[in-house]
Amino acid sequence: MKRWMRRSVAQGGMPWLRLCGLVFWLCLAPAVQAISSTPYGYDFLRSGKTWPDEAPVTVQVSAQDAAITPARLAEQRARLQAMEAAEGPYAASLAVPLADLGRGLSGAGDPLAAARVYSRALHVLRINQGLYSDQQLPLIKELLAAHRSLGDWQALDARYDYYYRLLGGGERMNTRAAADYFRWQREALRRELDSSDQRRLLHLHESNQQLLLATQATLPASQRWYLVDSQLRNLYLVQAQARPDIWSSNRGATAPFGFRQEPLQALDVYEQRLLNLQRSAEMQGAQLLLDFIATPDLQDEALRARAWLALADWRQWNGEGRLAAADYRAVAAHLQATGQQALLEEWFNSPVELPDNGAFTRDPGSGGVLVTARYRVTDDGVARDVETQAEDEADKGSAMRLYRSLLKTRFRPRLEAGAPIASGPVERNYRYFDADTIRRFRSP
Repeated sequence: MKRWMRRSVAQGGMPWLRLCGLVFWLCLAPAVQAISSTPYGYDFLRSGKTWPDEAPVTVQVSAQDAAITPARLAEQRARLQAMEAAEGPYAASLAVPLADLGRGLSGAGDPLAAARVYSRALHVLRINQGLYSDQQLPLIKELLAAHRSLGDWQALDARYDYYYRLLGGGERMNTRAAADYFRWQREALRRELDSSDQRRLLHLHESNQQLLLATQATLPASQRWYLVDSQLRNLYLVQAQARPDIWSSNRGATAPFGFRQEPLQALDVYEQRLLNLQRSAEMQGAQLLLDFIATPDLQDEALRARAWLALADWRQWNGEGRLAAADYRAVAAHLQATGQQALLEEWFNSPVELPDNGAFTRDPGSGGVLVTARYRVTDDGVARDVETQAEDEADKGSAMRLYRSLLKTRFRPRLEAGAPIASGPVERNYRYFDADTIRRFRSP
């Protein structure tokens, strides 16, 4: 029998402490206030929801490689062996046939053998062209795909670090490629590859910030946006990270979210740095977007609107409802004034769970428990009269957990005539990530 769980809850509570200046805040605040908003995507996701720019970059297998036969693979190996015998095992000319063989093995469904061949091809290139030659980049991408197919996350992590070093830095950096490296770092945090997350998260934030500063005077706005958008996602992670000094001091209190919840202990240097960063993270995120919106070379009005929407969502998720509502109205007015009706409908026709950027997603594909939810959303983006229903009676625990999460989820409200309005009733299907699904996500 299906079971519905329902409760009408008035959201709210104590208002957030707001201080006028960043310096004043840093000097006086002994601890960071905890974000009450659910990090959407971490434990549940709307069915069919994806964020392509937060998904791994895939390497397309050609039709020829996908249809490769054992006989063709044997021919490739024979040609390679003949070249080795004639020119030696480290000849520069071996790089191309090794790469071809690796693609053939990938197409044949043997990523382990492909990874070995790609690694050898990289070794040949390094011997003949130097440790950081650009010619390695296509092979590194192939090798990243092979490690991902194997679920070898530690090897993938090491290769991504090498990949980032190959990209160089400053003016010559490919910002889309750098954004993919930063995307992997967020995925590594979600997969919990480290015994402690603080160091990786801090390094991610600092590397992204350094690249933003190095390229702000040289890159066009369209390219710089990849780094701005990436840094905003990093700040979402910073905001949601568990604060051991807060939660351990409240006996019986439970942190709303965090990659780790450390036991009571003296904070190490990375925890201290993270706490300092958290004190200014909300202001940093807003300033990051305000600076981008005001960039003189930003001529793309759709991109300007996207950045403005990201600012409104950031404020909404952080509990700054008044500022967020003003920004939502301004975005709607801007879209109307610039003739972008399609974006206006796409962004504001119905409530949207926040953050709508995949920063927290642990989406393992089609896994998870299917749960149907019904609720209404207030004009300030809060779910009320929440009901959840699992298809199977055995999954009622997941339905209850989803119910609790939805009550703490911030929404971008629906807009009508440029103003936020209440919505409802809303009915949506979600996938709730149970323990088995998350275990497969971490170690497939």
